[in-house]
Amino acid sequence: MVMLLILFTGCRKESIETDRFYKMYGSGTGDAGEFIRQLADQKVYFGHQSVGYNILDGVQQWEDETGEDLSMVLSRDFASVKDIPLVHFKIGTNGDPRGKVDDFVALVDQIPEEEQATVFFKFCFADFNENTEVDDLFDYFREKMLYLKDNHPNINFLVSTVPAMAVQKGWRGLAKRILGRAPYGYLQNMKLFEFNQRILTEFNGVLPVFDLAGIEASRPDGSRETFRYRGSEHACMPSYYASDFGHLNDFGARMVSYNLLAFLAGDQK
Repeated sequence: MVMLLILFTGCRKESIETDRFYKMYGSGTGDAGEFIRQLADQKVYFGHQSVGYNILDGVQQWEDETGEDLSMVLSRDFASVKDIPLVHFKIGTNGDPRGKVDDFVALVDQIPEEEQATVFFKFCFADFNENTEVDDLFDYFREKMLYLKDNHPNINFLVSTVPAMAVQKGWRGLAKRILGRAPYGYLQNMKLFEFNQRILTEFNGVLPVFDLAGIEASRPDGSRETFRYRGSEHACMPSYYASDFGHLNDFGARMVSYNLLAFLAGDQK
């Protein structure tokens, strides 16, 4: 951990406390075990695709480090997992965001109302591309989430922003910019952050929002990773959190999962 901090901050000659490195929703990494203990007494349903597995791998890292156990199971048969605190499930198909919304709505009907569970899903970066009609997709998503909120009053619904991407750098990225082309990740990030801004604005005070993209785009010192395109700055994920352009490495998974544990265990806002 110390070596990672030196690697990411040494060139700027800054000193960053270890607790600060993961902090967005939590008060310090020493609290991770307490977050897990709190969640072991709750019921959470989490729909996702591949980045979700990265995040849950990060939860496993915290379980191993703290010695606390948060029982997790992968299942779409909710009746068979009544005693498991965290149930996660694959949702829809990447590249079909409306289909994911519809799949989530259908699955919510399986959740026993008496559980008073926390329920949410996340889109994937792969659900967005340069041709995504952000307003149409968001309006559909908002309509369905508000429908669920009104029709399942005993369920605590959350909303997650769409995970960010790292962007193409190095000589390939430079060559594309010289040729007037957008390096890989530029246009997808712009679309998904446009969608995320609507989530942050329009669900504020309506449903709790876990700002996954905001966490992923935050550097260890709290500043935001950005790229410049056509005269404007746009947020993205630092490459040192990523195993490729969109998935999390162990380091990124640890950071994101800490914040998710803190968010779920805390006063969600």
